[in-house]
Amino acid sequence: MMTIFTVLLSLVFSYVRLRAKSVVEAAIIHGTLNATYGIPIMLISGGDDLTVGVMGLAGFIALALMNLGLLGYERKTKKILLV
Repeated sequence: MMTIFTVLLSLVFSYVRLRAKSVVEAAIIHGTLNATYGIPIMLISGGDDLTVGVMGLAGFIALALMNLGLLGYERKTKKILLV
């Protein structure tokens, strides 16, 4: 699960890093993610790792939709970033 989460999240980090031309914004996203990771574990009772939390199914779906949204936005504005 961590591998899938990391691959999906790396696209968001890369996009933010390229658009901002700085690693500071990506570092802020990383810190925010680390700080809020435990909230679902504290607030939701029951479930397992696959269904609860950021690295659960809901997190995978949200990241996949975000990646598709970023791709659609870049294609629409024709500002596709190449490394």
